[in-house]
Amino acid sequence: MSESDTIHPCLNCGVCCETFRVEFSVYELRSMGGSVPDELAHEVHGNRWRMNGTDRRPVRCVALTGRCGERVACGIYEQRSSTCRDFEMGTDRCNDARLAHGLPALDDGARIWLAAA
Repeated sequence: MSESDTIHPCLNCGVCCETFRVEFSVYELRSMGGSVPDELAHEVHGNRWRMNGTDRRPVRCVALTGRCGERVACGIYEQRSSTCRDFEMGTDRCNDARLAHGLPALDDGARIWLAAA
C-alpha cells in the first residue's frame, strides 16, 4: 500500500481551495459569535463575507497551506466556514476541480474515506 493510499485524498489535493469562491454569512465570523477569523475575510455585501484570496483569479484561499496537488492543509480547519464544511469530496464539483488542476478524479476506492467520516 502506497503512502497516497493511506492519506486522506484531501490532504494531497487542495484544489477546492484554489478553485471556488468561499462566501458565508457575517454570523460565521469570530466577532459575531462564529469561528472564522475576521482578519481572513472581507465584506462582500451586507451580511455576506468572503475568504480572502477567493475573490480573484487565480483563486487561492489564504487559509490553504502547502502546494496544491501535494501535501496541503487548511490553516483554520476547525474554524472553517460552513461553505467549506459542506463541500463534499468525490462529487462532480470536486472531480471537475481536480481535473482542471491536472489531478485524476477520485474513484470508488477513495470513497472509503467518506464511509469513515
